[in-house]
Amino acid sequence: MSEELKTVYRYDAGGSGFRKVAMFLAWLAGVLALFGVFWIKSWF
Repeated sequence: MSEELKTVYRYDAGGSGFRKVAMFLAWLAGVLALFGVFWIKSWF
């Protein structure tokens, strides 16, 4: 486990990559939620 964490920290110095990935995942979740609402509304 610690070996894997060292690799992650080596490739992501400063946490900027993590912030980009987190923002992208939040955006993706928002888009999926929007489509989910329209999909459920189409049933009723």
